[in-house]
Amino acid sequence: MPALPVARKKQRGILELSTCVSPAAQIRALRELAQEAGWELERTEGSRLVDRFAIIMPLTSAARTLGLIFNSGPMQGLHMMTWSHVEGSAGAIHKVEWRVPRQVAPEDFHMLIQHWTARLPRAPFHWTFSERSRLGYLLPTYRRSKRSFTSLGVPTGKGEWPQSEDDLGPWPPSEFKTKTSFFEEEE
Repeated sequence: MPALPVARKKQRGILELSTCVSPAAQIRALRELAQEAGWELERTEGSRLVDRFAIIMPLTSAARTLGLIFNSGPMQGLHMMTWSHVEGSAGAIHKVEWRVPRQVAPEDFHMLIQHWTARLPRAPFHWTFSERSRLGYLLPTYRRSKRSFTSLGVPTGKGEWPQSEDDLGPWPPSEFKTKTSFFEEEE
């Protein structure tokens, strides 16, 4: 099985993306997709240590995380966690981390990401001028985020977002490439 594209973290099965969409909107979009497919979800909350750079030294603080875990369906075991991270002295970059189990086919995961992105209230890779000015206009985060979404099959060109259902296909699809594991077949 080919490895998933990974942004920043170099671990297999973990994908971390920077977005401009709030964690609550990210969770809502994924929850809507799961409800339409009839899959069970579990909500998680927690905290995560993040580094914030103040003038010359890093300060460690905790960020509140929101997450969803798929408990049924072909994406069973998939975990999405999101949080806001203040990297500089002002403004926040929202992060999303996907933990993808080995049995999920990359094609299915990419399709889920494309449908999830299309449901977000705005393009997750396009920060406004005021957001970029507050955060730091030339941060590499913006380019990295756009490249990561492009590698997942999300069109990032001008006027290409959001994709229509004609481009994406119906949700949920009639067939997934992910096969059930032999543990699930025994039940």
